[in-house]
Amino acid sequence: MVSSSTQNSGSIGTVSQKGIPQEVDVAIVGSGGAGLMAALTAAKEGARVLVVESREIVGGATGISAGAAWIPNHGFSTKALKINDDLDQARRYIYGQGRDQILDHDLVEKFLQTGPHVARFIEEHTPFGWIPTIWPDYRSDIDGASVGRALFPGPYSPAGLGEDAKFVRPALTTGMAKNPLPFWLLGGIGIDDVWLAGPALIGALLEAGLRNGIDVRVETPATRLVTDESGVRGIVVQADDVEHTVRATRGVLLASGGFESSTEITTTYLDAPFGVQVSPQGHDGIAVQLAQEVGAALTGMEDAWWMPGVQLPGEELEGRPLARVFLGERALPHSIMVNNKGERFANEALPYDQFGQIMREVDPETGTMPNVTAWLIFDQNYWTKYGIFGITPGAEVPDCLHRADTLSELASKIGVDEVGLLRTVDRFNPEAARARDPQFHRGDTVFDRYFGAFYPRLGKNSPDARFPAATAKARKGIAAAIGPIVSKLAGRVAKNNDPERVRSLVVGPLAKIIRPVLESPKSSVLGPVDTAPYYALEVQASALGTVGGPKTDTAGRALDTEGNIIAGLYAAGNSGGAPTKGFYGGAGGTISLGLVFGYLAGREAASRRNDA
Repeated sequence: MVSSSTQNSGSIGTVSQKGIPQEVDVAIVGSGGAGLMAALTAAKEGARVLVVESREIVGGATGISAGAAWIPNHGFSTKALKINDDLDQARRYIYGQGRDQILDHDLVEKFLQTGPHVARFIEEHTPFGWIPTIWPDYRSDIDGASVGRALFPGPYSPAGLGEDAKFVRPALTTGMAKNPLPFWLLGGIGIDDVWLAGPALIGALLEAGLRNGIDVRVETPATRLVTDESGVRGIVVQADDVEHTVRATRGVLLASGGFESSTEITTTYLDAPFGVQVSPQGHDGIAVQLAQEVGAALTGMEDAWWMPGVQLPGEELEGRPLARVFLGERALPHSIMVNNKGERFANEALPYDQFGQIMREVDPETGTMPNVTAWLIFDQNYWTKYGIFGITPGAEVPDCLHRADTLSELASKIGVDEVGLLRTVDRFNPEAARARDPQFHRGDTVFDRYFGAFYPRLGKNSPDARFPAATAKARKGIAAAIGPIVSKLAGRVAKNNDPERVRSLVVGPLAKIIRPVLESPKSSVLGPVDTAPYYALEVQASALGTVGGPKTDTAGRALDTEGNIIAGLYAAGNSGGAPTKGFYGGAGGTISLGLVFGYLAGREAASRRNDA
């Protein structure tokens, strides 16, 4: 644990405000979870570290996420969670379904062995703590799967950042309609006293980095690498239309995120750009460009962390439309998802990475993506029971929804084949009424049912089941009323910075609330679409980030096309060709890879001899 003193030896700001050093030991491109993790690690090893960020704010994709990290065998609160996990079990899980023939075993082993240490390293060197919870792995019913590998950020006090807190964006919300975790209690919490989720992790890493002497320069994109006969020796950055060369005596680390914002690179490697963006700006593939310019081998370029997205009218982030991630709503009864032919194309309750990947599949006969735009179709039962995106069940219909008295009329409104939609619903309804889905097996796995409509304690007598609208309004009122109190208490807890104490108080009760949900029946996710009026919501294929980048070894060192180390070049996170390629183990599966390999690369770069 560390104190939250604001006495920092590092600095953050623009080049015009703070200047820029001509020479450092390690230069890092990107300020997301991987970049800040690498910076802190290198600084703890005694290196002089500079982080350059193209945007005016730090955090990248991690900063707008839930901030979770998927760490097998993490060892936190296992008795309270009532879970057993070990690395052999995790290996069986990761290597299952034929992945043992695809993945680099050295990289996977390094991730597994290092993950628990990195989770504790963060707690030891930052004002931050993890809260483990019950959350099924995304392939929940295969050998080696667990329900206890997800670590979520505990509360973080931004007081430790002082004025520098302005460089971290506040938390965003998805407005998920149904979640077994009691997140609704946090609905009234402010941002002055405490941060949660991704901003908590980013804020803590930034604060610790500044305290340990790292310098961060925002609005300072990297444009090229400096090389000589011995390897990579620095970077060239641009600020206020002026180029600055920074010598990096021990190396440059690429951690600038993926290329999901680049029309050119997504077209080349992923067949087409994304129709909507669910990640923030700045992920334009600069790491791929810089790596290619020095002869690095690329890997994982055809993979992404797939995610369905919904663009709500008027919603944007820093001047650009930002879509909502589309999570638990797909798993609720009385709904289906169809393409423009009116046909279902997948199990709607699949984890987002698998569902999003199916949306991006190319039809070999037509060369098109028939599911890239889809529609959530649901009936009045759904609307009055669940609402959507946090809107009160049965409330006034928002502009993002199309409404019609018949399915035929709805099909006409949204441009979906009427005959196909009617045929699909006729096929789905009789089986769904019996909690069956012989077509796509919705509800067969633990994860499928995790976000379903299940009330284990009171069943049909639950207030959520009997009075959904009144219950939702009451929760919002309670959250608003207690918000200031919760904010103050959570802020005080964060300042005390005692993760073990926090876990001892909250993990056990949360586990007792959530564990019964694992026994939910198939009826929690299946129900007929048969009650007028009917509704449709447009959903488009997107990605939390792309996977591809320079191929690296177990220390995060970039490799050339012959498999040789490129001296002085490192990569981590979505810039680093993920060690699991497109396999998404569970909640926080992307962030954990960034943290672990950011740590490894930062440590390796800091320890490299200046003349090596």
